[in-house]
Amino acid sequence: MTWLSDLRSSALVGTGRHAVPAPAAELEFRPPDGLSREELLLDQAALADVVTRAARQASVVDTANLPDPAPPDDAPPASAEAVRLLDLLLNQPPVGPDLRPQLVADWLQFAAASGQRVPHRLLPALLALADAKPGVAEHLHPAIGTRGRWLQGLRQQGPGPQRTAPQGPGPQSSGEEPGETADWAELRTADAAAELERLRRVQPGAALDRLRTHWDALSARERAAHLATFAINLGPADEDMLEIALDDKAKSVRDVAAGLLDRLPASARANRMAARLQPLLRVKGLLRKQFEIELPPEPDPAALRDGITAAPRTGEPDRLGRLDTIIRGAPLDVWTTATGRSAAATLAMLDGETRAVETITATAAVRADTEWVRALLEIRTDARLLECLPPADREHALLRHIRTGAVQPVTLVPLLRDLPRPWGTPLANAVIELLAAKNGGQLATMLSAFLPMALPPDTADQCRRLLQRSDDGAPGRRVFRDVVQYQSFRQSLTEAFQ
Repeated sequence: MTWLSDLRSSALVGTGRHAVPAPAAELEFRPPDGLSREELLLDQAALADVVTRAARQASVVDTANLPDPAPPDDAPPASAEAVRLLDLLLNQPPVGPDLRPQLVADWLQFAAASGQRVPHRLLPALLALADAKPGVAEHLHPAIGTRGRWLQGLRQQGPGPQRTAPQGPGPQSSGEEPGETADWAELRTADAAAELERLRRVQPGAALDRLRTHWDALSARERAAHLATFAINLGPADEDMLEIALDDKAKSVRDVAAGLLDRLPASARANRMAARLQPLLRVKGLLRKQFEIELPPEPDPAALRDGITAAPRTGEPDRLGRLDTIIRGAPLDVWTTATGRSAAATLAMLDGETRAVETITATAAVRADTEWVRALLEIRTDARLLECLPPADREHALLRHIRTGAVQPVTLVPLLRDLPRPWGTPLANAVIELLAAKNGGQLATMLSAFLPMALPPDTADQCRRLLQRSDDGAPGRRVFRDVVQYQSFRQSLTEAFQ
């Protein structure tokens, strides 16, 4: 049909240079009278659209490649108000891009707790957001329901013959645990280490037996990499294997073994280190007791085997480094035995011994020695120590340091970031006071990524007042605005799921 091609030419070059063709006679259509050339072109274009649509033939569907239909959803959809809020977050978010994923994750958690699910029409937009935001992806189940898991499976499988995605966790058809392989020794180093790490989490004894069986056939790099996985669920049962590794020809393997044995204060190596440390400690002074710490002598073969470094071929030996190695390997009660006092009182006698206290701090943190951790937190603020405490005690220790001014505000950022959320009200109020101070703008900016989620709901009014008082260009204004927006929207979620 030349009518369509002539019509395209008129549209392309203009009706002034190419007349609009008359409709094909077989269409039995006559355009209205009195139309201008431009109106006639548009009229013919509309006719052409109808004609081409009507003439289109239906495509043939290959039913062999169709996915299985989605099973029915057992869980009820969320309430109309909850759905409205999720729709708003997905399509017209009233909050900033940093708060949107968190509020969507909050919605999913509320839905899961109430046994409700995402409505089917919002699943595509939700799954698209989850692809870009891991924080949303980890909370999809069970809130997306059966159909959501089905759709998620189709998206993950891509084109080709499809089958319904698994409806939840369950045993594999082979009966093996996920990721398990019978040919572990033939895996690449990284894959074998990952498999051994998985086994250490669920069956540490089986992982120990596996490594012991294959130990002699592994390269030095493989022995070091696989032995490092024993940091997971490390216990006294691993000591014999670590003692074998101390005699390994490769220094990398010996270093890993020594580092792991540092975490076992009741091991034979710890007792050997205690015997080396005790003669180096002396208490001096009458009214004010202080430690006098000697440096260790040249290591003998037994000390070299335990990881104490030999003298270099040139230059001075690192005797302070040797002392650090001995302190890390020895039980911490060597210090309290030398003083006959508590850990806190013993630390007071180490005033001025900065390097020794730092090594003791690292040792107490890696062993999670609660007595020493609490004593050390009285004199210093350290993230490694705080992580050893239960959440409530962690907050209390950090709050004490904030109120005493013992810590610079900027150094609070990593400590606050790792605390469970939301914080308790006393800690939240102390942080808000720092932010409201004259020089709190820098701290506010550094906390902005997680502060809205960390502050409890009862601080929203206080942040709203600070927002009203702050200038438009104040650094902390955006942070207070985000807090108010987040708390307000989250309150709406709470009410929608009640």
